[in-house]
Amino acid sequence: MHDYKNIRNDLINELETFLVGPRNEDEILGAKIRPMALYLTGKLVPLGATSDVVNEKENAIETHVEISEEEIDEQLKTRKIFRPSSMGISFKLKKLVPIEVEANWATYEGEEHRREIHQEKWKVDLQKETREYLTNSNNSKIGKVRYAITYRNELYHVSIFLVNSLKRDEYPEQSEVMFQCQLKVDVPTECLGRFTSKADSYHLQEELLYRDKKEIAIGHGVGVDWMENGQNTNIYSTWMPRYELPSVEHRRIDNESFFMKELSEMSSKQLSSKLSIIPYAFKSWLKDQKKIVATLPNYLKNEAVKNINQVERIIKRLEKGIQLVTKNEQSLEYLAFQFANKAMVLQRAYSKVAHIYRSEKKRVKPELTGEWRLFQLIFLLMNIAGISNDQHEDRKIVDLIWFPTGGGKTEAYLGVAAYTMAYRRLLAPDQVDKYAGVTVFMRYTLRLLTTQQFQRAAALICAAEMLRQHNPKQLGMEPFSIGLWIGGDSSPNLFSDAIEKLEQIRNGEEVKIGNPMQLLHCPWCGTELTHKQYEITSRYQKIYCSNKKCQFKHGIPVYTVDEAIYQKLPTLLIGTVDKIAQLPWKREMHELFGNKNLYSVEYGFKYSSTKSRGYSSINRLKPPELIIQDELHLISGPLGSLTGLYEVAIDLLTRHNGIPAKVIASTATISGAEEQIKALYGRSMMQFPLAIQKANDNFVSEELPTDKKHGRYYIGICAPGVSNKIQAIHLYSAYSTITRGQSKFKVDSYYTMLGYFNTVKELAGMMTTFKDEIISRLNMLDPNETFNHDLTIEELTSRKKAHEIPQLLNRMEKTMNEDGVLDGVLATNMISVGVDVDRLGTMIVQGQPKTTSEYIQATSRVGRQYPGLVLVLLNSMRSRDISHFERFRAYHQSLYRHVETMSVTPFAKGSLHKGLTGAFIGYIRQTLMKVNPEQSPSNVLNLKEELENSILTFVERAKDANEESIDNEIQELMKWWTSTAEKYIDQKLAYRKSEYVKYHLLKGFNEKGKIEEARPAMMSLRNVEGAIELEVLKS
Repeated sequence: MHDYKNIRNDLINELETFLVGPRNEDEILGAKIRPMALYLTGKLVPLGATSDVVNEKENAIETHVEISEEEIDEQLKTRKIFRPSSMGISFKLKKLVPIEVEANWATYEGEEHRREIHQEKWKVDLQKETREYLTNSNNSKIGKVRYAITYRNELYHVSIFLVNSLKRDEYPEQSEVMFQCQLKVDVPTECLGRFTSKADSYHLQEELLYRDKKEIAIGHGVGVDWMENGQNTNIYSTWMPRYELPSVEHRRIDNESFFMKELSEMSSKQLSSKLSIIPYAFKSWLKDQKKIVATLPNYLKNEAVKNINQVERIIKRLEKGIQLVTKNEQSLEYLAFQFANKAMVLQRAYSKVAHIYRSEKKRVKPELTGEWRLFQLIFLLMNIAGISNDQHEDRKIVDLIWFPTGGGKTEAYLGVAAYTMAYRRLLAPDQVDKYAGVTVFMRYTLRLLTTQQFQRAAALICAAEMLRQHNPKQLGMEPFSIGLWIGGDSSPNLFSDAIEKLEQIRNGEEVKIGNPMQLLHCPWCGTELTHKQYEITSRYQKIYCSNKKCQFKHGIPVYTVDEAIYQKLPTLLIGTVDKIAQLPWKREMHELFGNKNLYSVEYGFKYSSTKSRGYSSINRLKPPELIIQDELHLISGPLGSLTGLYEVAIDLLTRHNGIPAKVIASTATISGAEEQIKALYGRSMMQFPLAIQKANDNFVSEELPTDKKHGRYYIGICAPGVSNKIQAIHLYSAYSTITRGQSKFKVDSYYTMLGYFNTVKELAGMMTTFKDEIISRLNMLDPNETFNHDLTIEELTSRKKAHEIPQLLNRMEKTMNEDGVLDGVLATNMISVGVDVDRLGTMIVQGQPKTTSEYIQATSRVGRQYPGLVLVLLNSMRSRDISHFERFRAYHQSLYRHVETMSVTPFAKGSLHKGLTGAFIGYIRQTLMKVNPEQSPSNVLNLKEELENSILTFVERAKDANEESIDNEIQELMKWWTSTAEKYIDQKLAYRKSEYVKYHLLKGFNEKGKIEEARPAMMSLRNVEGAIELEVLKS
């Protein structure tokens, strides 16, 4: 077994010797190796020197010319983005006291480039006027140390610089460059001040929660770190600043475990005794928190009290949930809770069985050992009342799960889904029209994430269906099922499309669009599913498992064709958020919300104004009762704004007797969630878990010290004056050489490099660089070719076809000893959500991502199983990246504090222009059946009273999101619709144009209509940020 933490730490140190140097303390590089080319960063060149450096013999004129004190001052004021001649650190003091300063650097002398070490130390009395210290180690006059002091806001701001004091107008010599430069300062801890943001007074919650995360130093052209050492604090510069982000550990209550199987077998009395431990411990923790809050200054205490009030509400909801599920053994809440525990433990066990068979081709017995993490169980229990009683006040609250990536959010909301599905069945198991239909609607933003979570959710549905088969009297005759609803590019819309695609697959052709084979393995046993297991006719879709011992050999309850989904109305519908843009275009979408009136045991449900053979009449079904929105932080910007408009329609379509569906959202990174949720759903929200006075303490989890458990290590790398491309060549080459050429570092978790890029353009450039420059540098670093320099690199971007992504994810799972293992995967933000490959340990981030949220999400993809390493290549040509480099530790030690507020403005002018037509007409089309058929828009003229009611309902729901002005927009929209209907009343006006339709109400954006009255409506919510062309006008 490898000691991964020590391997990672040694790997970081080895990287530093490659990028900063030295490879050894007394190194002599030889005439052929130039230190300027060998080492990437840590260098100071003479002022005015160009970026190139020559050898001694090539440039023997005007050597060692010093610059004056005035020129040094000017240099410090106007530091260029080119190769730096100075570096420094700043800190604050409450009073001027003596400090100790140390400067270190090296030079490479002579033709053989022999390394010479230079070190100077001083005890500096800051009250003296002298502001320059000339270093004179080993007869070198190359370096000078300067300091400056300013006084403001009752603190002394001290800046100390190390300067290359030589002046050069052109190429400097190698010996005139300072390498491995470092400043160290020793300061009495009690005298240190801290850097604070101007925004602190406006963001008091952040000030409260992160008050112990102090920033006491800032770098200038270099990173900076600090460490308390007795009564003093050591502040030191570093060219590779680093911070280990502590891991979050789930808390236990007095070593209690909440095993799902155990809970599912308890009597109500036993269950009450077991679960009551939780609120008791929660209240005890809260009591301790209140004691701490009492000691805080008033301005922070007021903020903490708000959090206390919220936590007290959470505890009340938790207690109510426990009361309901432990009432008695005949209560529906008790039975649904038992079902949820049984389904979840089976899902967990058989998912593991399937995974082992997929990866090792080994059959193992399921182990029913699944247990709830504390936050998952609390989240389920606090939602019991709002799910069970649609009149309960909790029904209208959006519950937000906020937990770091990989912490188990999916299990938490799957638990609530299992309870919801069971409770609906238990209410009336003998009446199909009371329990059937879509019960849970799970939505994601990315197709990649949707298909991955689909596999996981399918295992839960298989577990639920197995339980139903054993007890159909209690859970109904209609099977539990799941549908994947993600659009024609990924899965087919019609049975006829699916039949055609399956035929292509049988003939050995590659299907790039609309592949019905979205489920590649049985979710229950892991057996591979080929085209032979997919049976699709003009009337149904079925998927069989070929394993004769599998519970689902007669059929897996999964649907991947839209037509089958509309027909079968799967219990759990999982799809992309942008599918809701189809409301005005797809006539049948109302059926997903329960509008069915005919039922066949064999073929499912149907909506028709006439009777059909083989179908019996039923009452309208209930609409979905639970909406789950994963990765809420992605529902922002233009996508979020348009989604907010369509959510008005979705909210109304899910109402049953005027009661909306329960909404649950989850995220690992969010700020300003109240405003975002209000704009999206028109509702208030409650976050769980919630910290009261310290960000890393929220009862259900705690931050572990890094000496107890490894965290994810972030390393900043920046070479001022060097292009991002050159930086990348140095880093990728060094990393490849270390992890492949040295056996100590050849471990699987650090083998495959995962590269993150902000744009496809940057990524494409690096793919080319790998083929050319990186191989050349590998030849230099590893001349004996101890490993294959021809690296295998793949990309994970939107340029990949839908069918290629699962194949690539499978390759990413291959270990370093398997054929086809990847040396590197270069990805854009597609990697940020849903890519869970446990073996990946290293990510190289090319340039600081645009948002902290994206940064956290992306870098959380590595270090799941073993200690993670994130190498952040910061672009020295971008001031924002430089700022992150200079404040690397401060930024990372309070990383979640910097998460940006999400902007969602569904009722802004631009959003209304793009989205209101589709959202409103879609709502009307899906609720009023007289205008539902394709050629029925003119029927709007006969629906005056119904329309007035629908308009009023739509406007009132929009006002829940604080929107008062939409009424006029709706009235103008109706005026256009009715006038167009009147004009073409005799021409069979349709909704969309086609080869056979001349008169149509709607058209796509950037689509030319056949009549001038046609208005544009969104067909998808993807790529809603249009590009504009800028023209520079000369005055």
